[in-house]
Amino acid sequence: MFMTLIFTIGHSNRELDEFVHLLKDNQIDTVVDVRRYPGSKSFPQFNKETLAKELLTKHIYYKHIEKLGGRRNNIAASQKYNNEGWQNKSFRSYANYMLTKSFKEGIEKLLSLTANRRGSLAIMCSEAVPWRCHRRLISDYLIIVKNTPVYDIIRNNTSTRPSLHVVTPFARHSIDENLVTYPKL
Repeated sequence: MFMTLIFTIGHSNRELDEFVHLLKDNQIDTVVDVRRYPGSKSFPQFNKETLAKELLTKHIYYKHIEKLGGRRNNIAASQKYNNEGWQNKSFRSYANYMLTKSFKEGIEKLLSLTANRRGSLAIMCSEAVPWRCHRRLISDYLIIVKNTPVYDIIRNNTSTRPSLHVVTPFARHSIDENLVTYPKL
């Protein structure tokens, strides 16, 4: 059995060549798009069809998993769990969405892409940094529930070396139901 490394990356305002260079530098051969609406008016090179086609020419597989997409507005908390630790309404709604069967199906689809293969996988959204994106919550879940390390690729002035994702400090694991919640502490 092989171990596939999982990274996160934001396409941000990058040129496609720079984006591909970051993928290749980290031996990433699969990009999992976790944008709910996989398009960009400002950066059309990251529209679903265009990106999939361009990545394929570089021997990088593209997969869109809508069930992991962000922008889950106004998802109500369950009666048993709340995610009031998030002051940001979008993150709180996504944390509530993480309690659903649909989210778990998305995670299983993501993990199925890592089974018995070499290479690395990158979870991609548009936001440059993971702490301002729902990739943060997906990474928390993978680390806490699935015991799978995740590395964030962040561009700064000196390097683009990936760093191990740091779990959100107020994330909590509900072991009996295998959930991640973010209660107010």
